[in-house]
Amino acid sequence: MKILKYILKTWVFCIILTACNDDFLEKPPLGHLTDPVFWQSEQQVRSAANACYAGLEGKGILNYGEIPADNVMWYRNMDWKQIGAGQYGSDLGTINSRWNQYYARIRRCNFFLDNYERATMVESETLERYAAEVKTIRAFIYFYLTSWFGDVPLIVSTDFPIDPKDYMGRIPRVEVIDYLMQDLDDAADNLPAFIEPATSNFGRISAAGAIALKARIALHNERWETAEKACERLMPGGDLAYHQLYSTGNPEQDYSDLFKFAGRASRQAHNKETIIAMVYNYDLPTAVKTHHNLSRELQVPDQYSRFNPTKAFIDSYLCDDGLPIEKSPRYRGNSTTVPHYNSYALIFENRDPRLKQTIVYPGYDRWEGGEDGRGAAAITTKVFQSPKFTNDKKGSATVTGFYPHKYCEPTKVSFINGDDNDIIVLRYGEVLLIYAEAMFKQGKFTQEVTDKTINQLRKRVGMKDMILAELSTNGMDVETEIRRERRIELFFEGLRWFDITRWKEGYRLGVDSSESPEKQEIGIIKGLRKDNVYNQDDIKNFPFNKDGYLIHDDTRVFSNPKNYLFPVPYIATQVNPNLNPNNPGWD
Repeated sequence: MKILKYILKTWVFCIILTACNDDFLEKPPLGHLTDPVFWQSEQQVRSAANACYAGLEGKGILNYGEIPADNVMWYRNMDWKQIGAGQYGSDLGTINSRWNQYYARIRRCNFFLDNYERATMVESETLERYAAEVKTIRAFIYFYLTSWFGDVPLIVSTDFPIDPKDYMGRIPRVEVIDYLMQDLDDAADNLPAFIEPATSNFGRISAAGAIALKARIALHNERWETAEKACERLMPGGDLAYHQLYSTGNPEQDYSDLFKFAGRASRQAHNKETIIAMVYNYDLPTAVKTHHNLSRELQVPDQYSRFNPTKAFIDSYLCDDGLPIEKSPRYRGNSTTVPHYNSYALIFENRDPRLKQTIVYPGYDRWEGGEDGRGAAAITTKVFQSPKFTNDKKGSATVTGFYPHKYCEPTKVSFINGDDNDIIVLRYGEVLLIYAEAMFKQGKFTQEVTDKTINQLRKRVGMKDMILAELSTNGMDVETEIRRERRIELFFEGLRWFDITRWKEGYRLGVDSSESPEKQEIGIIKGLRKDNVYNQDDIKNFPFNKDGYLIHDDTRVFSNPKNYLFPVPYIATQVNPNLNPNNPGWD
């Protein structure tokens, strides 16, 4: 789908008028949009709906959901990394801009919903379909607002008071979610069941998209039965059953290809897994081309890689016998008896196959990051062998010892802002994991449910099935393993921070003084062991702990309950005192 560049400019809800210099705060003349001349043709209505699709965010969801969390570290300090470190206040610019921008997007959606029925020359069914798309996008935006801020103003119309004393206060989160659940049901009733991949309409919202989003929001708000029923509509036997896991019968490549050009659903008709995606097209004329920079950021050839996987994330992958590394005799990554980069290779041996389909490993043959830790050999062979730590502008450097290749399309690494790979917002694999967790929370997680959900994901890559009886025998906790599966399968898809906070696992984000010493240790961000580094001179300026592990950051803190929610921005509370009191710990 080529979402048109026609952008609705609307002034922002009054509680955010004080932001300083964002383009979306410019107050434009609205007459050309409210005039009956505009709201006539389907093309005009479609253009107005298209303008709301920016609310799906695209590549930004990776920044918001991953950088503050514990799976990947941004290479240098920035606001989202600062949030993850617990070192910020209610005046942080990013928090203020997210509040402002998301309410600006809600106002854009509301403006459409307040006006689309003016197009009396367009068939009612067509109008309601566009309205349903916009309602779903609005619900997606509110998912972020409620996850970040908890109770928020629920704005469903462009009408608002002029006098600041009448500004709206925060609505309990539970009431906002009630509204979203109903809105998504209503939206699904007016949408096509699904959108076929590689068609001109792919990228538009379907009924499956609305219900999958409902399942996600229900899960993140502990509405287990609602999440279960929503997922069942999308699974075999359900009224919206269409989507399925992406598989070409190649377990060594399919998971990886899902996130590259080989599997992007906007061009590949065989990908029925992607339910909602932000679609880009760099091949359009310059004025309307759409693109991002993700592939280059992952293997930037002359600087640090932007996203650096942590040791904790690498360690979370099971071995191929279904056991964690601390239990499995198959794990060899702690060996100190082999040469340096060979010992690095041992980390990747005998592991869940998704590790190599996600993280660059010795022997990875699509490397575009210039020199690796050995020097220039990787430039000509395109085969990676060892990490590079020195930022000498000759190759992609890392601050942890690891690089992701999930979402890295090699043909786009050499381009700056030239990547037009789809960014998956929601896919069928997530639906299966939502269902698994929702069933567990209701005491209904049986082997049959396991086989319908987690084991379908494992079969795609040739990983050993999860057998509940074996978990018990091996002293493994079922809920821990369900959460592990989400962490592995949904890595780098913008959900990790939201999972950690809803699970109340803040100790993973930083040192929480209320936790046990063992859990406090988890909050320290570590990287590769010194013995695994090929070129020891390459790490002479890096800090290591007494056990020989690179310490990327040991200053992160987490305060419970304070850091489970963002503060309502200081500026917003000054404009609208009805937004007070602030979230716990922020007053």
